[in-house]
Amino acid sequence: MHTLERIYPLKMDERLAADQATLDLHMQRYEFASDSLAGSRVLDMACGCGYGSALLAERNPDKQITGIDIDPEAIAYAQAHYQRPNLRYQCANAETFADSEGFDSIVSLETIEHLPDPVRLIENLTRLLAEGGRIIASVPTTPTLDGNPHHLHDFSPTSFARLFRRHGLRPHERFEQIQRWEFSGLFKKSEKKEARQHRSEGVGNAVLAYYLSHPLYLFRRLWSILRYGPSNRYLTCRFSAD
Repeated sequence: MHTLERIYPLKMDERLAADQATLDLHMQRYEFASDSLAGSRVLDMACGCGYGSALLAERNPDKQITGIDIDPEAIAYAQAHYQRPNLRYQCANAETFADSEGFDSIVSLETIEHLPDPVRLIENLTRLLAEGGRIIASVPTTPTLDGNPHHLHDFSPTSFARLFRRHGLRPHERFEQIQRWEFSGLFKKSEKKEARQHRSEGVGNAVLAYYLSHPLYLFRRLWSILRYGPSNRYLTCRFSAD
């Protein structure tokens, strides 16, 4: 299972280079987050099926990792396939989850763009953050609304940083990634997600339909192509008050 919204590494076909490249991007973000952790209590907010939480736990055996996701099926899968001695999972809403002890480090990767109100999420993350703590978060920084129906917002590095700066958190370490577009099968019609050869197969049809209803967005896409070429860009930052 590997849709534009969720990745389940154990169900992916390693022979598909484009999907493996996408998985590598996600794992590299978690590796960056792992190297940026501080303190003993770590929260992975919107952890999905748990592969990233497991990486954090394996690389930081001295820390207690908590993985939170709103999808009960994803949490059940995480508990079945990605359990570790220093890792626990809980099904909860990222915008309302509460913990009286707080967390020294909070990780939330490729989450913000999915939520109707990103500000509400950041407000809750800062409530959960212990004094002197840090948040490691990521967003795409090139347009995505035309190609991914699960994304509700586009971000630039500036607008991304602004979300945290209003809470006194500044970006420190940065990790930037570039993903070149996969053109093969872009306009292929496939009835079943399981039949796709890579994550972006058939996306071109949805993109054209999006431009029909949002014609001005095409100019944003063209500007991005002129500036960055046919690619997606992602930014992961460590935010803290120090």
